[in-house]
Amino acid sequence: MPCGYHLNLDDGLITVSGTEARNFNELLSIGQDLLADPQFDPHLPHLVDLRGMQVRQDEQSSASLRHFTVNSYRPQVHSSVAVVVDDSITRDLLASIYHLICTLEQTELFDHYDQALKWLMRREFVAKTSH
Repeated sequence: MPCGYHLNLDDGLITVSGTEARNFNELLSIGQDLLADPQFDPHLPHLVDLRGMQVRQDEQSSASLRHFTVNSYRPQVHSSVAVVVDDSITRDLLASIYHLICTLEQTELFDHYDQALKWLMRREFVAKTSH
């Protein structure tokens, strides 16, 4: 999936892809577009797929993305967020992603897509139906 997001209202899942992102400003734009979408449901879980992402990092765009994620995106999302990476991501980029995720509640980092889906299903679907 190229950069963007998909609202799957029938299955109750929002997927975000940053796979083809070239810089953090593209990811910032995707996040802003998602929150502005009239069909956006803050209670749907998010699966953020960053596998294969190779972005150029610079301090300004990194700080902008961090600020948006912490101060706008996460406060408006009221469900779990699973972020998937793979071994094609540079160590510096992985460290940046990891440090950002550590500051966010209900957010986990995975290196396997299937594990991320299972985690979301257990947290968002199984847990809510068993009460």
